[in-house]
Amino acid sequence: MQKKLNWEAFSGEDRNNILREIQNVISINDGCILNFNMFSDLALSLCVEIEEKKILGLHKALKSLLKISDLDLGIINQNSQKEWLLFINLSFSKGTGDLKMKVPEVPG
Repeated sequence: MQKKLNWEAFSGEDRNNILREIQNVISINDGCILNFNMFSDLALSLCVEIEEKKILGLHKALKSLLKISDLDLGIINQNSQKEWLLFINLSFSKGTGDLKMKVPEVPG
């Protein structure tokens, strides 16, 4: 059975820019985004699969971008290759609750 962690994160930056940076950080740390759900432009939830030994590096990298909940180092084995699931709930302070995407008109 895979172990799980839940993280709460917060960003005051532009949503589109920070999402690209988060995606890069997860990729650089050998994580894999399994699923995501957007809740307007106010929040996003991510499900990430990652090896246990890579969790600390990912947390440190995300902490440089976001305000994120603390990581309990007592539960992490830095030498383990077991897969973990990370559930990250990310809130955006600049959200309005009214996300609209412009779709260009297509002739025909």
